[in-house]
Amino acid sequence: MKKFIFLFLIIFLPFIKVNALTLPAEVDITADAIVLLNLDEDEIIYTKNPDKKEILASLTKIMTAYTVLQHVDDLDKKITVTEKDIANLYGFTCAGLEKGDRVSYLDLLYGTMLISGADASQTLAIHVGGSIDGFTKLMNEEAKKLGLTNSHFADSYGGDDNNVSTAREMAYLLKTALQNKTFKKIFSTNYYTMSNGLRVVNYTASLATFHGLDSELLTGNKSGFTPEAGLLLASTATINGTNYALIVCKSAINEYKSTHVLDTYKIYNYISNLTFNKYSLLKKGTILKRIEVENGTISEYVVTADKEITAILTPKDYENLEYKINITDKITPENKIGDNLGYVDILVNGELVDTYHVYLKDEIFKYQKESKVAIIAIILLIFISLILLCTNILTINKRKF
Repeated sequence: MKKFIFLFLIIFLPFIKVNALTLPAEVDITADAIVLLNLDEDEIIYTKNPDKKEILASLTKIMTAYTVLQHVDDLDKKITVTEKDIANLYGFTCAGLEKGDRVSYLDLLYGTMLISGADASQTLAIHVGGSIDGFTKLMNEEAKKLGLTNSHFADSYGGDDNNVSTAREMAYLLKTALQNKTFKKIFSTNYYTMSNGLRVVNYTASLATFHGLDSELLTGNKSGFTPEAGLLLASTATINGTNYALIVCKSAINEYKSTHVLDTYKIYNYISNLTFNKYSLLKKGTILKRIEVENGTISEYVVTADKEITAILTPKDYENLEYKINITDKITPENKIGDNLGYVDILVNGELVDTYHVYLKDEIFKYQKESKVAIIAIILLIFISLILLCTNILTINKRKF
C-alpha cells in the first residue's frame, strides 16, 4: 500500500456519492445505467451513469405504489371499477380488470406491481388522486418530498416517455419504499389472486429459469420495458448475508427481452465472489494539512477531520486508494471564516470516488485587527494630546507678552 495512505488525507462528501465505483470491464453488461446499493449499510457500492436521466417505463409503478401507500389508510377497502378506469390503455400490459369488478386497493397494488397492469395502475390513480392528473400531481409531490430532483412522473403506469429519473434516485426511492412492510411484501411476491378471481404473476423468475439461472436469487423485483426505454429491472437480493438493491436501466433488447435479467444476475454473481469490508478511511481528529498563516494570531492553521469516515470496499480496492491534495499553502488577513481553502480528491483504481472541501472554521485575525484599531486609536489620542499641549503652550506664551 502506498505510504501516503497512512496520512488519511481525505474526507468524503455526503452518503449519496460515497464509494460509487464503476464495475470492472470483465462484468459485461449491456445496461446504460446501474446503481448497486448495500441496503444494510445504506451505501452505494457500484455505479454506471448513476445520474443520467432514463425513461422509466414500468419502473414508474414503484412510485405509483409508494404514493398510494402514502395516501390510503385502508387498503382493504373495495372500489368498483368503472369504464373510465380502464379506458385508453390499448397496447399496454393489463391485469384484466373489467367494468363492474369489485376489488380492493391492495388487489390493485398487486395487479400494478406483479403483472405490471396499466389498468390496475390507472384505476388506483383515479380513485386515489381523484383523476389521472390529480394522482400524477401527488406522485411529483412525493418525489419532491424525497428530494428526487431529477425525477418527473407523467402518468401512473409508465406509458409516457416523460416518466424519467436516474438510477441513483430510483435506488433511493426503492430503498425508502421497502421500509413499508406492505410494499416489501408485494415487491417480494410472485403470485397473487385478486378479489375478483384474477391471478396476477411476476414472470421475472421464469425468465431466470429459462436461462438456467437461480430463480430464487432475487428476493423482490419490478421490471419495465418500452422500445424507447429499453429493458429495466429494480431488484433486491441477499448475497453472502448482505442485502442489496440494484437498479438496471436501458439494457439492450434481445429476442427474449431478458437482458435486464441477465445484466442483473451478472452483477449479483460478480459481487458474490468478492469480500467486502468496512474500512476506516479517516479518523476524527486526523491532521489533513498544516497551513501557513500570514500576520495572524497563530503561525499555522491545522486542518483536522471533524468526523469518522468509513467505506465499504474490497481489500483489493482499499489497496488502490490515491489522494490528490489541493489545499492552499497560505492563509492571509484577507481570508475570513467560511472561506474554501481547497479540496482533496480520493481515487480508487484511478477513478474519482469523492471530494472533500476544506473551510476556514476559526477566527485567526480577530485580535490582530482589534490590536491595529487600538494602536490607531492610541496614536490619534497622542496626536490630539500633542495638539492640545501645543495650543496651551502658545496660549501661555501670548499671555506673558
